[in-house]
Amino acid sequence: MISLIIHILIIATIFIAFNRKMSRVDDRIIFSIFTLLKISCGILMGFLYWSYYGAGDTIFFYEQAQALFQYFQADKISLSEWTGFTPLSLSQAEFSAQSEPRTFFFVRLMSFLYAFTQGNYWVMSIYLSFFAGLGTWAFAHELVRISKVNKSVIYIALLFIPSITFWSSGLLKESLMTIAIYVLGLSVLKWVAKPTKWLYAIPAILSVIVLWKVKYYVPITLLPIVLLTTLFYRGKFLSNFSFPKKLALCFSLLILGGISIAFIHPVFHSGRFFELIRISHDVIAYNSTEALIHFQNVEGNVLFFLQNLPLAWFTGIFRPFVWESYSPISLMWGLEKGMFTLLAFASIILSFKVKFSQTEKWWGIAILIYTSVLSSVITLATPNFGTLIRYEIAYMPFLWLLVLFILNKYKIGTALLRKE
Repeated sequence: MISLIIHILIIATIFIAFNRKMSRVDDRIIFSIFTLLKISCGILMGFLYWSYYGAGDTIFFYEQAQALFQYFQADKISLSEWTGFTPLSLSQAEFSAQSEPRTFFFVRLMSFLYAFTQGNYWVMSIYLSFFAGLGTWAFAHELVRISKVNKSVIYIALLFIPSITFWSSGLLKESLMTIAIYVLGLSVLKWVAKPTKWLYAIPAILSVIVLWKVKYYVPITLLPIVLLTTLFYRGKFLSNFSFPKKLALCFSLLILGGISIAFIHPVFHSGRFFELIRISHDVIAYNSTEALIHFQNVEGNVLFFLQNLPLAWFTGIFRPFVWESYSPISLMWGLEKGMFTLLAFASIILSFKVKFSQTEKWWGIAILIYTSVLSSVITLATPNFGTLIRYEIAYMPFLWLLVLFILNKYKIGTALLRKE
């Protein structure tokens, strides 16, 4: 009980410190509501797995974190083994998480949190949810500072989309990924505003390392897009180039940059990318039932990838449809996706009636490229709606942001015309 009170006081202290930095009352209210919502989502997610499913990733992560720390307590592994400075001397049967590097990295971090919280799953879940919320809020608040006219759009897209808020909470890798993505985004925004402040590179580098360890496909896609987009919309060295020429050059460099970064990872420099996509697809498809996403069974790994790519892209962004729901959760997700689809098509139509600045064009294109790549590859490699609802956390917030931004820009432009 005393331990629980101490953790509540720690979280409350951090919350109050953040709250006091805000000058506007409405920001404080939104921050408070969002923080409470994130913590609640983390607890509800835990109840969903422990009480309803009875198994799942969060339970496996917790039990493996518990096992790793207990091995350290029992002197079966040394401090350097526990902290990762020397290889682990445990067999696969003793500690199964080590078979998958991304899971092992996350479980090791969770074992530290396990030790700090004295093994309380719910407190661990609350901490992860709370810090995922802080990272999201800090990034959203910085965007609002840059673009006050889009305040409601930014807060809705990043804070209050139900499936995104829920599945980026709790003791899941998606919570850690969320922290890393938004800390990286915040660092980039701060550095762009003050290029001489090189200290922003520290949290940015740490975020990239975490993303590389947990979800390597995110930095492989994100880094070239962020770096080149920032360079092209701010750089003056291509002032004589027209926008189409700049865009063509940017696309070429994106492909080269993406391939260069990708080949650092074993999945890519092994030359087995298409094969591994197919293997992942087949394994998940074999173990899926009503949540299965059906793709064409084509001979040849490259042909399978290319032929199913359009459907994978569409599925990753717009599906499941309401009639594809197989549970109460998937039904709510289907309704959310249905609303997104309507808003997305409306934004496409209205985008032809709106004039965008060069900066808006660059970042809009960057979001489209980023979401298109991730939605296609992730959906094809994991053809299961139950998995996709979690994995799309990496890209859907930004697509929501783009869609709502276009609609808001049209609304503001229409209002100005009426005043004239």
